[in-house]
Amino acid sequence: MIWQRISQRRAPATPHGDGSLATRRIPACRQEPRPLATGAAPIVVREPEATWWQVQADLDGWASGGATMTVAVLEDRDAGHDAVLAHLARLAVADELLVVFGATSCAHPAQHTMITGLRGRLPRHDVVAMHVRHRGTASHWQTTLDLVLDAGRLPVVVTAAAALQDVAAEISSYVRADRVLRVSGTGTDLYQVWRRPER
Repeated sequence: MIWQRISQRRAPATPHGDGSLATRRIPACRQEPRPLATGAAPIVVREPEATWWQVQADLDGWASGGATMTVAVLEDRDAGHDAVLAHLARLAVADELLVVFGATSCAHPAQHTMITGLRGRLPRHDVVAMHVRHRGTASHWQTTLDLVLDAGRLPVVVTAAAALQDVAAEISSYVRADRVLRVSGTGTDLYQVWRRPER
């Protein structure tokens, strides 16, 4: 080390009483270790909650149990993501799937992109679009929805983005959904926002 070399250089010689020269060394500078603060709280790294792992296991292992009624809630920005469509297609194979789609504008019907994508990934499924304007019009869509589900089709309920949460809640309650999924903030995955308690 540079500082060790400097500290170990000889100092100027000093004469003894007999005229001979003596040399002395400058002691190397060493920093004493500082004691740790006694009042500092230790750093704790916690494992994720066990319930989080259980939710992910339930979401990823849908084929292990019986048929599940799953409601997936999507918005315009989620319609074009291939990863989301792939997850929906996997769910539709093992579960009874119902999609609730919130459209922000009729001028740019992003739901057509999603429906076309689902039909391409599910050639053996009949993907049917249903339009529900707002909450409170249950008598207009309940009969149609029953017919679609009884025929084994995959319904995509299209509603206004402003009414998305209300319509999704009402439909989920009506079909007695086992779980409700939303698209993650990154737009690449689905996560569970509600699950029916087991009896």
